[in-house]
Amino acid sequence: MMQWETLILETIQMGGVLVFLEDQTGELDAWAQPLAALSGKVPYVRRKAADFLSGKFHTRPEDLIFVLPDQELVLAQLNPVLQGQRVLLQSTQASEIVDYAWPCDLAAWKQAFENIRASLTNMAALVPFSEGGGKPCLFLDRDDVVVKNVPYNRDPAKVELTEGIENLINQAHDKGYWVALVTNQSGLGRGLISWREYQEVHQQMLRLLAQKGCWIDESVWAGYYEQEAVPAGRRYAGLRKPRNGMLQMVHTKLMVDMKKSVMVGDSATDLVAAFGAGVGNLYLLATEKTDKELEFLKEYQSRHPQFQFEVAKSFEKIPLA
Repeated sequence: MMQWETLILETIQMGGVLVFLEDQTGELDAWAQPLAALSGKVPYVRRKAADFLSGKFHTRPEDLIFVLPDQELVLAQLNPVLQGQRVLLQSTQASEIVDYAWPCDLAAWKQAFENIRASLTNMAALVPFSEGGGKPCLFLDRDDVVVKNVPYNRDPAKVELTEGIENLINQAHDKGYWVALVTNQSGLGRGLISWREYQEVHQQMLRLLAQKGCWIDESVWAGYYEQEAVPAGRRYAGLRKPRNGMLQMVHTKLMVDMKKSVMVGDSATDLVAAFGAGVGNLYLLATEKTDKELEFLKEYQSRHPQFQFEVAKSFEKIPLA
């Protein structure tokens, strides 16, 4: 298999999409035909430049974007908004905005997808780094875990760290853990907090942690809220705890050893999400609402006997191996 055939196959393995630009070319149908012939086994789309420029559609880092020689000016126009790897077909010369130049003709292109078709049967997910495994992660909820809870806080001046959180974070880093924040923020999805206000509160939290000599490696937030009319609240339902989407994102990006990882939250939804993502050590931080959370957790445990957790009265009671 040729190198560029391998890149196409790896794009598919990563869940990427093959993207063709429709503008200023009369040859697109011929180049797209081999993909259409694979009956949906190879994900691909055809898009107009205007749709990317308007924000109607987006590409992702794992996508592969194909450009024909008469579309280079279109690609230059799209350069600020396109994510993904760019491939200039029928060329031997890449450029500062093109990652690969493939001098293949249509016959070679069609043969490549016949080769790819044969490889799809035994295809497995692609592991980004050969060593795999990775390090464990300390997953933290935000409100009442990293910072004291101020409902729908939009004021950086009200941000206050919880007592002792810096010690837990520093201990995690000393032991080689990643540290990740995974927080439901329905205030964004309900329109109660603007994105700028959220940013200011988030960065104040990071500033206060830095003053204590500690940091967070990755932060993910979920704005989704069921049946919310605000557009931001309707998207990415799979991220909001108790769904495990945020933890899955961290796992994918940081190559986390989930079984050895630790989740610290103050809500039942924190622990259920972590359990669903395969986190092996679950701690409910004691707060004023712990009794209510325990009722839910014990009922959940009755339906999922493998679900095990502990209540921690302080960060000092949370062991990190």
